[in-house]
Amino acid sequence: MHRTPSEIENKSSLSQRVFGAVVQYNKNELSIGGIAYQSKYGNSFITQSAIYDRFSFTGNSLTNVGLYYNYTYKNIYFFGEGGKSLNSGLAYVNGALISLSSTVSAAITYRDYDKNYHNFFNQALAEASEAVNEKGLYAGLNIIPNKRWSFSIYGDYFQFPWLKYRVDAPSKGYEILSQAIYTPSKTFKIVARFKTENKQQNTDLEVPINYLDDVKKEGYRVEVSWQLNKKWSFQNRAEVSQYRKGEANREFGYLVYQDVDYSPMFSKITGNLRIAYFNTPSYNSRIYAYEDDVLYSFAFGMYSGKGFRTYLNLKYNLAKKLNIWARYAMFIYKDVETVGSYLDEIQGNKKSEIKIQLRYQF
Repeated sequence: MHRTPSEIENKSSLSQRVFGAVVQYNKNELSIGGIAYQSKYGNSFITQSAIYDRFSFTGNSLTNVGLYYNYTYKNIYFFGEGGKSLNSGLAYVNGALISLSSTVSAAITYRDYDKNYHNFFNQALAEASEAVNEKGLYAGLNIIPNKRWSFSIYGDYFQFPWLKYRVDAPSKGYEILSQAIYTPSKTFKIVARFKTENKQQNTDLEVPINYLDDVKKEGYRVEVSWQLNKKWSFQNRAEVSQYRKGEANREFGYLVYQDVDYSPMFSKITGNLRIAYFNTPSYNSRIYAYEDDVLYSFAFGMYSGKGFRTYLNLKYNLAKKLNIWARYAMFIYKDVETVGSYLDEIQGNKKSEIKIQLRYQF
């Protein structure tokens, strides 16, 4: 980034070299592989003073090795991987996808990541942002009784054996989601979803020793998608969020929006528009929603506070091999004098964004 003097000063302050290798063996329904890589840095990492950070990576060199597999046996697909950061922890994940019948399928996964497992590139299934300091069991079920109906449900139970940021003790939690989709025709669809999540976090009360409070979040969503004709399609969504920590009062937030899409076949110009209204008491009850963007880009907009959100995306075919995309997006907040903070602070109650993208294919 080059937004501030301090970011510019950090340019070229850290170098990284990564090299590795992968070997894989395939035979019939079985695949087995091994992977190893080493990452070297120009400077060393050091641990912070916080207790939860005690097992973080230190030094300037990290070597990882791992084994992975997948195997199909009749109607069951098995998969898994184990990884080891040399001189530190171990992590592994195993699971199966099962076709129980022509209308029912299931998934189950178990994971166990040591608190001192280090990997700068891991993207494993995890409740946290990284596959470290976590154990969990995930199970899901998908039922499609006919062409019109589809039902999905999953549950995920997880534990964090070591401390985390704002969690001064081992903690645990769970997440459950259920969803029903009704598609009576090719041009009409209704989605109803419920999600609940329970975690633990340090209490907000002033106490001599922090204890953990349960933090519960719930979300309810109804979405309708319909196509008017070959040119115009629409999507409507209403979503409610609830948040409660310990014995504090429950927060209640909501979001409603209207999407309009104009995409006629063989037309030089296409586009889509969103108009949304949101009202959430705080960041804790925020709501995320997918947003269309220019080519190869997308975003999950965060709707927090009170106000309106709108954006317009347009694509125009300038020539046979030349296309241009444009996007204008804006938040309009109510009852605020500034948006953002520190270097990102904007005077007033509006925050806007413009993107222009040009592509030439050859």
